[in-house]
Amino acid sequence: MNPKLLIGAAVLLLSACGQAAPPASNVVTLQSSSAGAPTTAPSTNTEQPRRRMDMTEEETNRLFEAHTACLKEQDPNGTPKPGPAGGGRFSDEAWKACALKWPLPPWEMDSHNPAFADNWHKNVQCLNNRGLKVIETEPGSWTYDGQPTMPEEQQRKVEKECEQEVFGGGRK
Repeated sequence: MNPKLLIGAAVLLLSACGQAAPPASNVVTLQSSSAGAPTTAPSTNTEQPRRRMDMTEEETNRLFEAHTACLKEQDPNGTPKPGPAGGGRFSDEAWKACALKWPLPPWEMDSHNPAFADNWHKNVQCLNNRGLKVIETEPGSWTYDGQPTMPEEQQRKVEKECEQEVFGGGRK
């Protein structure tokens, strides 16, 4: 093979490696249809909503309501479950179509966050220090160490206080 061609190919290859990929909205697609077809991919918002630690209950409910509305649109015969977490009985197709509408947990409490496991352990310690006797079963989960030690309303208050203390996030 011609040495000049090898050098030219190497230069092209190296220069291509140094360039950043274009933003997704600028990616050109090949189309096998007739003339006049668009040459760029349509811009779609595929980012899943994410809850924040400082969200009010009303703000959180709106995110879940958007997911439930999507399910109802995809499966009009489905039966929604009442409450802020949405859900209910809907077809598998509806769940798949609406998957990107399901709100992710706050980043601080997301299992993909590298600090989550350590912070969850601190959260369980906080719960115990405030009188809610629990055992950590795995990061993101706990169970009672015997019987519940306080009324449900007080327990929710303690859980929220510990989440704010350990994970942060503004409003209480």
